[in-house]
Amino acid sequence: MTREPASEWDGWTARALAQAWELPQVHLFQRVGSTSDVARELAEHGAPSGTTVLADEQLAGRGRVGRPWSSPPGLGVWLSVVVRPRLLPAPALLPLVVGLATAVALDPYSGSHRVMIKWPNDLTLSSRKLAGVLCETSWSGSVPSFVVVGVGINVLHAASDFPAEIRALATSLHRTAGSAPSRQEIAGTVANAVTTAAAHVPDLLSEDLLEELASRDALRGKEIEVSNTLEATFSGKACGIAPDGALLVRRTTGALRAVKFGTVRPVHSHSYV
Repeated sequence: MTREPASEWDGWTARALAQAWELPQVHLFQRVGSTSDVARELAEHGAPSGTTVLADEQLAGRGRVGRPWSSPPGLGVWLSVVVRPRLLPAPALLPLVVGLATAVALDPYSGSHRVMIKWPNDLTLSSRKLAGVLCETSWSGSVPSFVVVGVGINVLHAASDFPAEIRALATSLHRTAGSAPSRQEIAGTVANAVTTAAAHVPDLLSEDLLEELASRDALRGKEIEVSNTLEATFSGKACGIAPDGALLVRRTTGALRAVKFGTVRPVHSHSYV
């Protein structure tokens, strides 16, 4: 896959970014397949926690279950961070904990809108997809060797910058907030938030975390459909997130289901939530 190193990103060298963000290493690329693939290789060769890979363009950016992520040049923040948690008792909580930290980090750039979380790993703004988080863990027996957290954030996109098939479903900070925030500032803020959050994932979500997630839950109270590889698609109303990170869904029969994995989409909605 093509990898084109870059000497600068938005006018900053890798050394200058690492110093400004107080991170051990920053690796810059003009163009790359996936920043997470590069970060994984660096981690396998001993890169310290906080090592960040940043690309102006990704040619094979990916989300959950291998879905492609549009990553055009000059418009977004496409980065991956190496984190080395000592323990990881609940890997399923990683996307939620990291997603929450990223949402909080992006709030200052979102204007009057609050960044919301769509279970399990997407961020939305004004009911459209703003960002995605992908956590990939490498294990040594029962102990995590490292985690690579990939984050893609739509920053400067206008509506016409999105592929036609997702134009009605996606947004950017610029499109929704009306300002043109600094990619450098956003990338550094998010890289630090991710490093801190992924290094301290609890075994269960605390009351404080559950309360914060509830206030940002883009699905809560909505009619949704859930599909996974183990059972037929079913529908119900999203009722929040459980301490173990499961999505709670009230079936039409009244039964409450705890969904631990799967794909969720709103029913009778043309927007992305």
